[in-house]
Amino acid sequence: MKKKLGALVLSVVMIGALLTGCGSTKTTESATKSTGELQKVKLQLKWLPQSQFMGYYVAKEKGYYKDEGIDIEILPGGSDIIPEQNVYNGVANIGVTWVSSLMTYQAQGYELQEIAQVFQKSGLLLASKKSAGINSAADLKGKKVANWFGGNEYEVLALLKKYNLDKEKDLKLVQQDYTMDQLKEGSVDAASAMTYNEFGLLLESGIKNEDLNVIDMNKEGVAMLEDCLFVNSKWASENKDLVVRFLKASFKGWADAVKDPEAAGKTVYEVNKSVSLDHQVYMAKEVAKLVSPQGFDTKKIGEIDTAAVRQTADFLKLYNKDLAKAPVVDDTTFNSSYWKEATK
Repeated sequence: MKKKLGALVLSVVMIGALLTGCGSTKTTESATKSTGELQKVKLQLKWLPQSQFMGYYVAKEKGYYKDEGIDIEILPGGSDIIPEQNVYNGVANIGVTWVSSLMTYQAQGYELQEIAQVFQKSGLLLASKKSAGINSAADLKGKKVANWFGGNEYEVLALLKKYNLDKEKDLKLVQQDYTMDQLKEGSVDAASAMTYNEFGLLLESGIKNEDLNVIDMNKEGVAMLEDCLFVNSKWASENKDLVVRFLKASFKGWADAVKDPEAAGKTVYEVNKSVSLDHQVYMAKEVAKLVSPQGFDTKKIGEIDTAAVRQTADFLKLYNKDLAKAPVVDDTTFNSSYWKEATK
């Protein structure tokens, strides 16, 4: 009797083991939540901690990543850090960059793939004092126009082409620093400014909004896509469930940040207090307008607009003569499947 009972127990154990083995294809999320272990994910930012990236900081603070079984590490960027290289080489798992920059590396053979488009609109402006008389882009003729270059100039070049302005003959393009001092001091007539950062610095310096003219790349029809999330294609294909869970948590953080940008700005300020609380809050409010423009459904945060991607590729191809080949826009380079899974 004992032998039969032992055999029965053994059979049950073996069947259980077999069933467990058959269930090994269940999501990593289930396995992670059952064991309580968190999977490490490193997110590489394009720049220093600021409200430009508030959705990730909010998601981390509110525990959304932990809820998805993720131990997130947010790596700050800087002038000497290239997100594309860090992600490709495995220093980070997921990165934030501008689409034009990503396309440049893709065209050089880097197997990188966009998985979400966080900024739906361009944040780039050309700002000038009204005294400069630049009431439209046509008035840039004969002026000194500043830009940071390094890939940030393509929208400006597209704008000049739209108005048949030769960048060599009709005006002077000059290197811009990371302040707005050149414009304030009058050494340039127009300067590049992100809606969420440099334009705010102008206002904070005491210059009134009504004393400025701005040229908006979106309104001019020459906008290029900026902040997106991207991955090493091979790593993502081997960690699909992890990528989806990362996106779920990130989108929750972004939705909260867009809903309450003042709170989000305060969250980012506490990270390293590199700029004033007021500026972080200003930045958060402006970033919210890019992530979720008026009339945009917050359930679609991160959606990839293929038409906008193609416009970015077309402008990049025209003005970046160093591209090894034209940007490719298909599922190998811009993959919406992770976004669809995360938002269904």
